[in-house]
Amino acid sequence: MQPFASDWDRVTVQQAEQWNWLAVEITEIQRCAKAGDQAHDRLALILLDHLVEVVVGREVNAQLALQIADSVIEEMREFRDSGGELEEQLSRLVDDHVGPDRRKAMDDHLHEKTKFLMQRSVLTAQEREVLDRLHQYRNAAYHRDTLEPDLISDLVLAYRVLADELLGRHKPIAWTMASSDPSPIVTPQQLRGRLVEGVDVDVKAMARRFHDHAVKRVQVVSAAVSTAQGLLGVDNSGVADASLPDDDMARMLTGLSDVAKRVPSWGKQAEGLRSKTSSLTGLMVPFINLDRALSSIEPSVRRLDMILDWWEQRRIDELRGK
Repeated sequence: MQPFASDWDRVTVQQAEQWNWLAVEITEIQRCAKAGDQAHDRLALILLDHLVEVVVGREVNAQLALQIADSVIEEMREFRDSGGELEEQLSRLVDDHVGPDRRKAMDDHLHEKTKFLMQRSVLTAQEREVLDRLHQYRNAAYHRDTLEPDLISDLVLAYRVLADELLGRHKPIAWTMASSDPSPIVTPQQLRGRLVEGVDVDVKAMARRFHDHAVKRVQVVSAAVSTAQGLLGVDNSGVADASLPDDDMARMLTGLSDVAKRVPSWGKQAEGLRSKTSSLTGLMVPFINLDRALSSIEPSVRRLDMILDWWEQRRIDELRGK
């Protein structure tokens, strides 16, 4: 037995109830999501990400708990490398064994856990991509505060649906032990459905929400590109005024102007999201791809917007004689 999860070998594992606290967390997620304001949406996103990390970690633990000890695998590997012959099943165990270095990497990083579960056919490639990106969104909302406010509630909705599916799919090593706690004992399957209680999980409705958000972002980028081209004096052939100085401002505007040819493609991708209704992951993957493309240029869009606001304020101050 080689338990993976850091909480598996605690002294109190036989007495402590393992899933009731996740039920409490789910209740808090529901409360935050229903509040309807940005602060509670951010908290719901953070709690959802934590819940998914716990469930994913325990699923990895269940996959690894019964693998052969490292020392035995090393002996078999040395025997095989020295010319000995192992039975096909034993040789496969050696090849598939997850060693301490990789277990440490999985313990530290969610994307390593999801990669392992994809290799074990627990997650699909699309599910892994969406879960990893949602984890990055959580970091953007919590650590860097760079996530667009009107996107957070949509991400919370998608994360609730995916997290609920993971809960229902999880197969623990053993069901929850008896506890001295008088509260009801909960299993992961008993938690299935609680995250999406009272939620419209219609993929068509969700597609419209992500479509509207993506279209709005593309329109903002398109307006910024047009403004940049105007400031650069770009003519019909796409050539900027050569007399402009080569400074940070000009380079930023040039970077915006250079994506003009990509804007129509982004617009088509945004419009296409409305038809991505076969599954939630089928909707999220193209949205994520478009989001990555837009995220590379949006810092310049925001910077240009700040500069224009500053120019406008200076003009107003001059008119007022300040």
